[in-house]
Amino acid sequence: MGILLLDCSSRKIEFGFFDDHENLHVEAIDNSGITDKLIFSLKNFFSSKDHSFNSIGIIGLSNGPGSFTGLRVSSAIAKGICFSTGCLLTEIISLDIIANKADTDKKIIPLTFSNSKTLEFYYSEFRKTGNELKRLSDYKISKLTDIKTGDDTVFAINEKINVDLPQTISDKIIDVSGKSNINSLLELTLKNISENRYSDFTESVPFYMKEFVPKN
Repeated sequence: MGILLLDCSSRKIEFGFFDDHENLHVEAIDNSGITDKLIFSLKNFFSSKDHSFNSIGIIGLSNGPGSFTGLRVSSAIAKGICFSTGCLLTEIISLDIIANKADTDKKIIPLTFSNSKTLEFYYSEFRKTGNELKRLSDYKISKLTDIKTGDDTVFAINEKINVDLPQTISDKIIDVSGKSNINSLLELTLKNISENRYSDFTESVPFYMKEFVPKN
């Protein structure tokens, strides 16, 4: 059984399929008309390859925080596939995906917009040791200028911040938007699978729709 990977949490709309032979197909989609384009692309992929929707055993879903529309669309598609095929669902917080893309041994603070006008962000703190990502704090919301950092800290962003920032902040920013989210999502999905961490798709809702309770 294969793993379907869905990430619509940012302007970079992507899906991937990791098959039984450990081949990873990745496809990026224009974020205009996301619902129709994503459904069309998924149907086109599964009809043109030696796979069907029934070959999906697990869905790895980027579940926010992030794009309001994108999260609703990917959540609805994932739940529909789970309902029709009986496949399992595992959810990955988008901040974890961003942090996992950063190639550094410093403390990583991934950022996702909560309110672009006030420069408020969802964030958390992570550190990578080799390929192992460890979260060091709860998930929080704060203005960028109020987030405490040290010399051993970087901010990881998946989308441009189109305002002038103090140099003390801009010097710490690393832009990981050029990398696909799918590879990072796959790594974290495989970790969840190894730990038998799955979600009830009937109760699954994107991050912004519920009070977040961190997983220990």
